[in-house]
Amino acid sequence: MKAVIFLGPSLPLAEAREILDAVFWPPAQQCDLLTAIVNEKPDVIGLIDGMFLQSLSVWHKEILYALDQGITVYGSSSMGALRAAETYEFGMIGIGEIYRMYASGELIDDDEVALAHASADQQYKKVSEPMVNVRATFQAAHVAGIIDTNQLAKLLEISKGIYFAERTFRAIFKAAAGKLPPSIIDVLAVFVEKNYIDLKRQDAIELLQTIRQRPAGNGNGRKPNNSFTFKRSTAFETLFNRDRQVPQNSISLHLETISNYVALNDPDFDDLNFNALNRMVVFAFAEMLGLEVDPNALEAECARFRKRKGLTDEVDFASWLTANHLNNEDFRGLISQVVLCRRLHSWFMIAMWMERTSKVILDELRLHDQYTEWAARAASQERLLASTGHMDTSRIPIQDLVAEHCEWSGCAIDIDPVEWAEEAGFHTIGNLKMGLSRASKMRHALLELLAASSADENDDESLPQDAAESSGEQIVDR
Repeated sequence: MKAVIFLGPSLPLAEAREILDAVFWPPAQQCDLLTAIVNEKPDVIGLIDGMFLQSLSVWHKEILYALDQGITVYGSSSMGALRAAETYEFGMIGIGEIYRMYASGELIDDDEVALAHASADQQYKKVSEPMVNVRATFQAAHVAGIIDTNQLAKLLEISKGIYFAERTFRAIFKAAAGKLPPSIIDVLAVFVEKNYIDLKRQDAIELLQTIRQRPAGNGNGRKPNNSFTFKRSTAFETLFNRDRQVPQNSISLHLETISNYVALNDPDFDDLNFNALNRMVVFAFAEMLGLEVDPNALEAECARFRKRKGLTDEVDFASWLTANHLNNEDFRGLISQVVLCRRLHSWFMIAMWMERTSKVILDELRLHDQYTEWAARAASQERLLASTGHMDTSRIPIQDLVAEHCEWSGCAIDIDPVEWAEEAGFHTIGNLKMGLSRASKMRHALLELLAASSADENDDESLPQDAAESSGEQIVDR
């Protein structure tokens, strides 16, 4: 079982480690749970302390996402008690007295658990008192007979009226001067020093002990929570896809930080951005049309991607997912977009049956300032073919022609040739075979020229310049 615990001033980290073997994170702020879920892949999350005011608080939707992923989420002591009381009906488990008081309605104010504290370097040492601890300590003094009911009520009123970051026993006693007898305040100060009740500490310990006592069989093999339907809202997607942090070179980066860096430093960013937005526009249009991803098409597209990237081995694929900060679900979601884009491409190809994609391909080359280069290379191939004799390739299977072409050109025809022909803009499989045959004939002509030039002392003058540029292929040693 792997547990991630968000802990700060409620309990010293060293003491917490003695109770539970877990991954301890600082007090949670917004998006930290999402980051932990993706990066740590825990079976259990324990939310004890959380940030607020100077940063956004951990969001309820993050907790629901964890529950939906089958992660058991506990809360106690501070922010954890608050969030557990707010989300218990969805499956978050509250632990301890503070949770009980919030869940019952006995406590309703956030400032009951709020306090000011030092930084992580100073081990989150508290510099003010949470109201729950003040309340519990003064009630203990009342039970001990040090203060009566009216004095207890007056002290709690005074304490509650002090801003949480300034709430200390010194400040409370100073504010109580003149409202309570000095002798009572003096005796109470001694009692507090010797009998201070730290509810937050007690509840934090109880949470850690509860997780430690979980049966070993509860870890791993998580099952999604079926008590509610989790919906990924726009705000959640923003948190997940922009604000979430990922590990890279021993530090954590917000995803937005990476994309902003690319925008400012990649010379080809304009094309990257344009193509990315085009993909999203097509995907959005597919959703507007109500198109759904065919499971078979999704599997085929996943296999096609992995084959093209050389990721057929599961270990290699897992490493690629990790390096790209994706899980398998995210990967399949991305490929689902590609599937729907291809489906709309197919519709477009049918609509443009006669013209096909000649114009759009050539226009794309023009936009990238590559048209003249490819036009010249195509012309070189035509001149070379015109100067060679007939070569019969009609009996060569198209699979052999494809294999030869991919080996020599470095191009990838990585699906069934019939499907690829339609995808690439050929009218029929016969048109594709004709194009492959012409490319094969051109290669043989080049090889003959190479052989002849090797035997010629003036080989530099024997090989036509445009032959080496034809069809975009390289001349290599075999």
